[in-house]
Amino acid sequence: MKSLKTRIIVTLTILWVIGVTIDASSSYWLARRHINELLDTHLQGAAVWLSAGNVGAIGSHGPPQHSLDGFVGQIWKRGLVEPTDNTDPEVLFDRHAPDGYSVESINGQPYRLYTLRKNAGELVYQVGQPIAFREDTATQAGLESLVPTLVRLALIWLLIPLVVRGAFASLSRAAVQAERVGVGHLKPLDTSDVPQEVRPFTDSINRMIARLQVGIEAEKRFIADAAHELRTPIAALQLRVDNMANAPDMASRVERERELREAILRSGAMIRQLLELARADADLEAGATEPVDVRQLIQNLVADLLPVADSRSIDLGVRQFDPAFVQAREGELRMAVRNLVENALRYTPAGGSVDIDVFRQKSDVVVSITDSGPGIPEESIQRVFDRFYRLQADHVEGSGLGLSIVRAVIDKYHGAVTLANRTDGFNGLTATIVLPVIDAEQWKTPAAAS
Repeated sequence: MKSLKTRIIVTLTILWVIGVTIDASSSYWLARRHINELLDTHLQGAAVWLSAGNVGAIGSHGPPQHSLDGFVGQIWKRGLVEPTDNTDPEVLFDRHAPDGYSVESINGQPYRLYTLRKNAGELVYQVGQPIAFREDTATQAGLESLVPTLVRLALIWLLIPLVVRGAFASLSRAAVQAERVGVGHLKPLDTSDVPQEVRPFTDSINRMIARLQVGIEAEKRFIADAAHELRTPIAALQLRVDNMANAPDMASRVERERELREAILRSGAMIRQLLELARADADLEAGATEPVDVRQLIQNLVADLLPVADSRSIDLGVRQFDPAFVQAREGELRMAVRNLVENALRYTPAGGSVDIDVFRQKSDVVVSITDSGPGIPEESIQRVFDRFYRLQADHVEGSGLGLSIVRAVIDKYHGAVTLANRTDGFNGLTATIVLPVIDAEQWKTPAAAS
């Protein structure tokens, strides 16, 4: 039963039937009990009437088979074997029955009997009634008491589906609105008449729509920016192809071919960074991360970039180097740190230095890259994380995507990345990555532990 509406209707109906059954059973039992108590009261009252001499008021329509209520009255005197008065000669009670109520079998038929003695037992007044009559009367009264209950059951049986469908009508309208949601129609659902119990669900849908709207707008801006940025290198490629085709001699052709290759490399680098940025923006899948040894990652990265630093006469090295592990994708984290180190090498002049520090800070691991370059104007420190924003675009090559990639990766792992100009009396910039640290002991290999 997958339909929530059907489940609620069936559940409410079953609960109501159970409740009505209990109520009907109680009403039936109580009605029978009250009728029996009322008839007992009538028996006692009839015995009192007999004792007052009102014999003719009992069984006035003949014997029990012809009487409306089946009452039989008898008066006994001490010493006599037959009653002095008897409304039904075919019925004879036991004059020695106990005072009050009792049950006797007369001619194979049970009777409810009330016995009243006066004058120290000189006179005995007895009134009886067939129990079958009493049962029929009580059963009829009990069944009549069920009529209102059965009417209520029928009405509720009809009303429950109507009420449930009415309660779900607002959800149906919200579902119709949700069907219209698309890339071109990201309007939040109208939750003004949605039941309070369902409001958290519809609110979460509206929050999802808002996130989709923000994401789609960001993608639109990214595509527009990418198209704008790619237009220039593509035009440059076309221009260099034309120049190479129109080269007047072999030397010019070789030079223009070199320029074309450089332009192709720059375009390829930009496209590669666009793909990296797209991967960095993608949601992190559950179970896709692993423990990453930050110190080992930095060590490998320095080894890879050391030839680049040597070719530019830049001192690349590590100062503080504490052990630390983080939970991440190693390839993405390496890409983020590499972008920061490459930026530092790109902007640091020959003879300068780039220093890397790795250390623990409370429950975080900090990776700091400090260079001796020109730094960044304070008003531009936040803007450099914008996509395609470049400082010194005329002097330093780049696509303006490196820092955007770094921020996207670090944000994905609940960390933070900041840039700050050096305040130790030297020119330069310090880029800092802060990530949550994990316990390293459980990730130690046997060789490392030994």
